[in-house]
Amino acid sequence: MGLHPTVVGDLPPQCAALNLTNVNLQGLAVQAGITGDPELAANAVALDPLTSTKVTLKEAREMTAEMLAAEARWLPQFKGKTLKPTPTISIPKNVKPADVPLDPALAIANRFGKLASE
Repeated sequence: MGLHPTVVGDLPPQCAALNLTNVNLQGLAVQAGITGDPELAANAVALDPLTSTKVTLKEAREMTAEMLAAEARWLPQFKGKTLKPTPTISIPKNVKPADVPLDPALAIANRFGKLASE
């Protein structure tokens, strides 16, 4: 019967915003595939919401390099290209994390609230 679109109307803004995050990183992945730019591929991997909550940037870059090597046969546009070496950011052991809400917007609002009351 073929493909037939289903129209449901505009998404509520909060749903559209959530989808847009994924659409943007998928766009990076497409750009990486078209241009053969391993840095764009690494950016797409690092920005994925599930990846970014579980691995460090260093690990995301290592995963990207491993994936490009393992799939090289099917990704000829990346041949001879590698990720640029980047420094690893280390946090000293004596640094204590700030106690903030998980949502960045709430963290900002929380901080401004404290500053306003001082």
